[in-house]
This record gives sequence, C-alpha cells and structure tokens, in this order.
Amino acid sequence: MRVSLSPSGEGALRLTVADADAETAWQTVHRVADWMTDRPLPGVHGAVATYESMLVEFDPMVQSFEALEPLLQLMARDALRDAPVDAHPRRRFELPVVYGGEHGPDLAFVADFLGISEAEVVALHTAEERVVRCLGGPAASCMIDGPDFAKPIPRLADPRLEVPPNAISVAGVQGVLGPVRAPSGWRLIGLSPVSVMDITSPRLVPYRPGDSIRFRAIAAEQWGDYEGTFLADHVIDDDDAGDRAVSDAGSAAAPVALRSDLGMAS
Repeated sequence: MRVSLSPSGEGALRLTVADADAETAWQTVHRVADWMTDRPLPGVHGAVATYESMLVEFDPMVQSFEALEPLLQLMARDALRDAPVDAHPRRRFELPVVYGGEHGPDLAFVADFLGISEAEVVALHTAEERVVRCLGGPAASCMIDGPDFAKPIPRLADPRLEVPPNAISVAGVQGVLGPVRAPSGWRLIGLSPVSVMDITSPRLVPYRPGDSIRFRAIAAEQWGDYEGTFLADHVIDDDDAGDRAVSDAGSAAAPVALRSDLGMAS
C-alpha cells in the first residue's frame, strides 16, 4: 500500500491510497478520517473521505501541509494495524422501495441492457445489504455498493433535470440513494415512500459510512403505509453489528451532514 499526499490550495490537502485493493483503500481513508474527527487537531476544520482518498481542510494560518504530511502518513500506515474500538456503532437500515413503472422509469432499460427480467434486476438489488461507502452530493447522498450486475450500467445520455427525493438509482457498478430533489444522470429504478432526510433533526440523514442499507420491494399500493416515516425509523439493528453480512470495515468516518452544511438555520 502506498499513501500519497498533495496540496489542494493553501488550506487543504488530499490523501490518496494506491497500490491496494479497493476495500483496503476505503478502510484506510475512513479510519484516518474517523481518527481526525474524534481527535481534532488545532487548525484542522475537517476530513472528508470517499473511496480511496480524503480531503483535509485546515486554517493555513495555524497549520501547514508540511506539518500535517508526516502525521497523516503515520496515521495511514497504522490505520489497519489493530482492530478498532468502534466509537460510532454501525447501523443497518431497511428501506421499502417501489420499483419500476412511474417510480422507476429506467428499470426496463437496466433489465434489457443486462438481458434479464425486471424482476431479476429487483431481486439482485434487494439480495443483500449494501454498504454505505461515503456521503456525496447533493445533500449527503448515500453512495453505496451496486448490485452484482453482469456489467456496468451506463448513465443517461441526457441527464434528468429533476429526480424526486428518496430516489434509488444505479450507474456503473455503484448505487445511490438521493435524499433531495435534484438533477441526475443515473438510472432511476425505484422510489421509496420513506423520507431519507429529516430537516427537523440535527443530523439531516441518519447514515454514516460503514452503515448498511437493505432495500425491500413493496407494491405501489403499499406506498401510503410508509409515507410520512423517516429512514431513521427503519433501523434493523442498532446494537453491536459484529454479525452483519457486510465488509468488516472501519467505523464511520466522514462528517455527518448537519443543518449548517446546507445553510439551514438550527
């Protein structure tokens, strides 16, 4: 495993893990980000981890790239050495989804592209829990492992200008759960009646990297049974998740989406 660091302007740096498998790289950057979140350094504003890299923002009047580089190299080297004490217990969520039709207009395309039935696409998508890999844009979108499709799914040639909130989409080998209404070029295969985001909560979304989501297919007629509920209400197991059928990855690392992140008043 090789760790490289490079400046990203005067007030940030980028840490990238190379020469490692995807799971090791992901675990490493999220473990380092977790440490930095739990043990704040003077002048460091935050650390945001993705798949194999992370961005560290700092006050250039207090910190510098030269001062942080050796420390981060050491943290990355030791990131996976010991089994961590999970300061942020991972959670499992179950999300009901209406697939296909007006709720998932791209399901038919995905099925045709893969040469399987729509029911088989849904079966693959709901087959197992999906690990939350990182929080993306817009508004802390839930970036997750994609289903075990035979080949990557192409994006839309012409992105939609508006996709409803609580949309479940796929593209490439990834999946995404979108909390808010937004443009998207991903293939929309379903919608959930459950609200992913709760603007009345200090934590806008309940998930962190390392958590997992299991999608459960429901009929369109069942939409009203779940409407008005929030994803935070659909936790499968909020206790020790050691027996989860997900990657034995590091604990949650990226900062939680807060109201202030979206310019909302507390």
